[in-house]
Amino acid sequence: MTTKQIPKFPQVGIFACFSGGSNTGSLTGIAALEVVRRLGNETVGICSLPATLNQIPRQSALVKRIEKLIVIDGCHNGCARQLLAEAGIVPSVYLNLETDLHFSKQGPFSSLAFTDEEVNQVADAIIATIEKCST
Repeated sequence: MTTKQIPKFPQVGIFACFSGGSNTGSLTGIAALEVVRRLGNETVGICSLPATLNQIPRQSALVKRIEKLIVIDGCHNGCARQLLAEAGIVPSVYLNLETDLHFSKQGPFSSLAFTDEEVNQVADAIIATIEKCST
């Protein structure tokens, strides 16, 4: 029988757009999960954008305790950053796949129009961002 391990509190929290409506929105979330897989959840954790915006007490309290917050958007619309700003949350670092990494948003219903190589490119960029803001 295997037991679940309770994760330690992460040093870095990621808010990913992860809209899933387009290739770049999907990439933000898939790559963020890949970063957690690579670095472990003691280093980095995914923050719930909907729970934070809905002011769920437990999630709001957790987000306030995280040392560094990274917001990742898939395109020039910057939805995650804009929504968090309206809630008074300013990230330590902001990464935009379209403007910073030069990915092309393919538009609505292109949710799965990305490659494993692109997931790795974005994950590598997120990890580089984490390393840069941790020094």
